Amino acid sequence: MPPPEKPTTVSASPSPRDRLFDEPRQLVDFAFDETVAAVFPDMIRRSVPGYETVVALTGLLAARHLDNAGRCYDLGCSLGASTLAVLRAMGTNPCEVIAVDSSAAMLDDARRLPGFDDRVDWVEADVREVEIDDAQVVVLNYVLQFLPVKDRLPLLARIRAGLRPGGVLIVSEKLAAGGYFDGLHREFKRANGYSELEISQKRAALENVMRIDTEEVHLARFRDAGFGATRVWFRCLNWASFVAWPNGDPR
Repeated sequence: MPPPEKPTTVSASPSPRDRLFDEPRQLVDFAFDETVAAVFPDMIRRSVPGYETVVALTGLLAARHLDNAGRCYDLGCSLGASTLAVLRAMGTNPCEVIAVDSSAAMLDDARRLPGFDDRVDWVEADVREVEIDDAQVVVLNYVLQFLPVKDRLPLLARIRAGLRPGGVLIVSEKLAAGGYFDGLHREFKRANGYSELEISQKRAALENVMRIDTEEVHLARFRDAGFGATRVWFRCLNWASFVAWPNGDPR
């Protein structure tokens, strides 16, 4: 397999600066609509510590488990940053990436971005309703936290059932990690140019749609879904990434 084109940092495309919450506004629940899609790369880079590293390493992890013409699902793909990372890590080797998102606005913008090719199949659907079949890799980055808690275990169990032996699930999430790391995360956003008004208004908008779990809850849920082994492969403040194998640790 040829080396990845860009092994360190992957970003789908530059975007306008996120100013969605920079003026007082009526409180409404956060939604992945056209306004969010337009500024999403800037928003997530300035809000999620280590995001670009996670995306790049997601591609490398996926490529390690994808053989020629192997299938990868990118569930909750948004603008396709992880999908693009997989393509770059695979070089010119054949593979199939099924990139799924429920937001038509996200997929419309993703299809217009450079770097994608005919190895990608864009699917507008609820990730809870997508059939997972013959998968070598499933990517589920920053998705579970937006699903109702009752739907998280059934989704993971379906992913486990749809993974081939030797396959892998890659998951990234914000963690319920306590006030110390929450405070540092607030400082991180402030250092990236967000004002106190923006931070507080976005937090209020997310309050009813983003329900986060502890690391222990995540690990127990992976076990309950039938995964043989799970490891944390990245952590920054109150954010973490997991890798789960259906048949146990590949060591």
